[in-house]
Amino acid sequence: MTTFLLVVLFTLSVIVAVGLLGLWLGTTLFDRLIAVALVTINAVVILVVMGFLFDRPVLFLDIALGVALLAFILPIALGKYVERSTEHEELPR
Repeated sequence: MTTFLLVVLFTLSVIVAVGLLGLWLGTTLFDRLIAVALVTINAVVILVVMGFLFDRPVLFLDIALGVALLAFILPIALGKYVERSTEHEELPR
């Protein structure tokens, strides 16, 4: 069981690395937002798998819920920020 969990952790770590690369190379704000969402969702899954790997699922699930809550709030806050910043710009005629 532990070898399976280690393989899953390695695979998820590769996916997070690809997401961080997308965050670094993203051309638009929305590309970067999608990359942040990819990284945070995979971080939640990594925390859950680590909880089962270390036989402490309750502790890691609590931390994963906190990270998931932040991952949910981030796109909403960023969307409101972008919406407010575009309201002040004049539209081309």
